[in-house]
Amino acid sequence: MNSNAPESLASMISRRACLRAGLAAGLAGASALPSMAQTLPEVQTEAWMDAARSRELPVLLRWPVGKPLGVMLYSHGLGGKKEGGDYWGRAWAAAGLLVVHLQHPGSDAQALRKGGLTALSKASQPEQLVARMQDMRFAIAEINRRKTAAAPGWVGVPTDKMAVGGHSFGARTTMLTAGWQRNGNNGTDPQPKAFVAMSPALSNKNNLAQSRKEMAAVTRPFLVCTGSLDGEIMGNGETPESRRMVYDAIPSGKKALLWLDGADHFTFAGNSKQIPSTFIVRREKISLDAEASHHERVASISTAWLKEQLFGQPMGSAAGLGAADQFLRA
Repeated sequence: MNSNAPESLASMISRRACLRAGLAAGLAGASALPSMAQTLPEVQTEAWMDAARSRELPVLLRWPVGKPLGVMLYSHGLGGKKEGGDYWGRAWAAAGLLVVHLQHPGSDAQALRKGGLTALSKASQPEQLVARMQDMRFAIAEINRRKTAAAPGWVGVPTDKMAVGGHSFGARTTMLTAGWQRNGNNGTDPQPKAFVAMSPALSNKNNLAQSRKEMAAVTRPFLVCTGSLDGEIMGNGETPESRRMVYDAIPSGKKALLWLDGADHFTFAGNSKQIPSTFIVRREKISLDAEASHHERVASISTAWLKEQLFGQPMGSAAGLGAADQFLRA
């Protein structure tokens, strides 16, 4: 067995359970001060206030067993919430990352409630993407503030090993944080070391030359995840090829692409509870049937890639790919 191959999600969860059980047994009756694993629950929900914008962000924190080895900030898609992307969050936390799931008011589930297509259209406007960009920069600063202030549980968080990821509209948030230049918006934050974009998009009107111009400053490690059925949502004209063009547009050197045959847009939302066909889009049976195996591939390969970028652990070849799947690096 290749020791560098990514672990399966099942094995990571099993190992995590064993570690938690062993940690609890080892600390039983100990007189020392309680560790972070004892004093903080596995999952916390909080509200972080950005006083400068009078904006409150709901946040879900997934703490790993023991001391965090790094941090992943995750941005949900349009109409999502902080509980979204839980499949990815569990996998990354099992690998030692503190996963911070952000919720973005104005483009979250609350904004779409009872509003139908009108609310959906309003939530997808450029000003909401700018607000998300500012949310991410605030969240990064808030993590640094908590560490510097020695807030309980935050002293040992390694902020020098930070990554940012997201799905769909959250992938665009990720791209802006990484250096994407779009309509004069610059949300680049220098601190994150790596980025994971699930179902990203530039503009369906972009050609490759324009896309390369917009993505020229994205030079840090960047993983794009998309698939053969990852097409348009809300009639926006996106195609699997236009989503893949995000990878093509990034300068060579530190980029990677995971392409899954039969995976659609909602595959990459990473929700443990399957999203059915909706008024927005109809899901094909092939995507629904393959979702469990697709989730396992995305979780294991993205985790191995993050461990390589943040911890210097070579991932080796991508394991578990189907015959028509691809994992490319350039």
